[in-house]
Amino acid sequence: MALVVLGAVTLTFFLLRLAAGDPARLVNPPGTPEDVVTQVRERLGTDEPLLVQYKNFLLDLAQGDLGQSFHGEQSVRDEVLNAVPNTVALAAVTIVIASTFGLLLGLLAALYANRLPDRVILIYVAVAQSMAAFWLAVVLVLVFSIELQWLPAIDLTGPESFVLPVATLVITLTPVLIRSVRQSFLETLGDDHVRAARARGLPERRVLFVHGLKVASLPLVTLIGLQAGFILAGAYVVEVIFNWPGIGKLTIDAINSRNFPMIQGAVLVAAIGFVLVNFVVDVVYSLLDPRIRHGAS
Repeated sequence: MALVVLGAVTLTFFLLRLAAGDPARLVNPPGTPEDVVTQVRERLGTDEPLLVQYKNFLLDLAQGDLGQSFHGEQSVRDEVLNAVPNTVALAAVTIVIASTFGLLLGLLAALYANRLPDRVILIYVAVAQSMAAFWLAVVLVLVFSIELQWLPAIDLTGPESFVLPVATLVITLTPVLIRSVRQSFLETLGDDHVRAARARGLPERRVLFVHGLKVASLPLVTLIGLQAGFILAGAYVVEVIFNWPGIGKLTIDAINSRNFPMIQGAVLVAAIGFVLVNFVVDVVYSLLDPRIRHGAS
């Protein structure tokens, strides 16, 4: 996990300096004298050789110092830590709702396979999967914020601010969850342990929701983990459209202004969040399926 995080921030560090523009020129207005631009480079530290900059970055990182923003010289660590709770809150609400809908609709589609409920759910899956997140977000804003004026369109002002961004993410994420749960549950119902449970005369509800659901939920755990990592890493489009003060918007603003330290801090937090979520998924996987623990031992 530590190597993955280090690799992510290292790659980001070098790509920014090899591909981006000169931050010293972006900080100053056009026509600024060259000697002033040179002084700004010295102040920002971008005049040093690339490997020296990287060494200084690692030394500061080891001490928990993410540097100062190129614009306003705010502490990058403080700015990132202020944005993280907002993204975590958005991710938590989204994952709870998306996983609940995905599980319930997937089970319903599997139980009524090839019948009317299954067809209706699969139509929703096809329509939702074809929608781009940015288009859906704009449509929701036009309808519920501008036309009906029911919900706020931008910023985090209260619980009602969660409705539109969460709805956008839930509609975007649930199709894959529903398909996976449906397919997994259909396959599980034909497994030997399910047939054995029915042969012992157990109630159908216990067979479905104890013996079947535990195995069928394994793909759901993996997908939820991946999607949680995606949201924690920054649902960039959604956060920018709704002006959500999270990691995604912070990163996009930093990229637009070539704010190297802020981008590096945001990528660091995103990488840590992603690997931690995947670690939790591995642990939950071993709890749900003892065969994984036995295989490892």
